Amino acid sequence: MTKEELEGKIRDAVAEYIADEETYDDNARLQINLEKWEVTVVDSEDDEPENVDTVDYYDVMDFIRISPDEPGKWEVDDEAVKSVAEETIG
Repeated sequence: MTKEELEGKIRDAVAEYIADEETYDDNARLQINLEKWEVTVVDSEDDEPENVDTVDYYDVMDFIRISPDEPGKWEVDDEAVKSVAEETIG
């Protein structure tokens, strides 16, 4: 998995959340499975704390910003995506 591939997966998961955020609870989290390199957004009750060695969790709202061009519209925060990908891949 390259850093750029992980960035793409994170962006896709966050964009999917933005498009349909009403289907998630208020504490939705971005889940990165470090064994399978799968990135998904999960409801807080779907967190599996026993997997802390193989799964990273982040508050999905940390990857979202308000669009500077369209106030009130959410978009993916690319700086947050790059930071987490760098931290994860190294």
